[in-house]
Amino acid sequence: MTEREESLLAAHEARIAALVAGDLEALAKVVGEDLVFVNAQGKVSRRPEIIAAFQGGTMKVERIDADNVETRFYGDTALLSYRAHTTVRDGDSVIDGLTQNTCVFVHRDGRWQMVNQHQCAIAPG
Repeated sequence: MTEREESLLAAHEARIAALVAGDLEALAKVVGEDLVFVNAQGKVSRRPEIIAAFQGGTMKVERIDADNVETRFYGDTALLSYRAHTTVRDGDSVIDGLTQNTCVFVHRDGRWQMVNQHQCAIAPG
């Protein structure tokens, strides 16, 4: 594994740990201010909305068990895909299940930052 891949995987793991811990300071280091997130139900959110939901207590990530991580590099841009069993409380709803995720990371200011993520649900069976 190259140093570049190791640093990308470290950013990915730090993001997951920050989400589960609700550590917004750590999350801000690995998620760009220009983040666009599309969840498995097709809801589009941007970084300010996500941060506000965590701060207001309406969003809580209870678990993200990720596996099957794959990476591809294109200059200072990288794609990272993974499968995850995720449990998220968002307002009054609980989202619990398997998702396939594709993330776009950009290397800037000496570190990897995720700027886009798209999830899709994996049907049981």
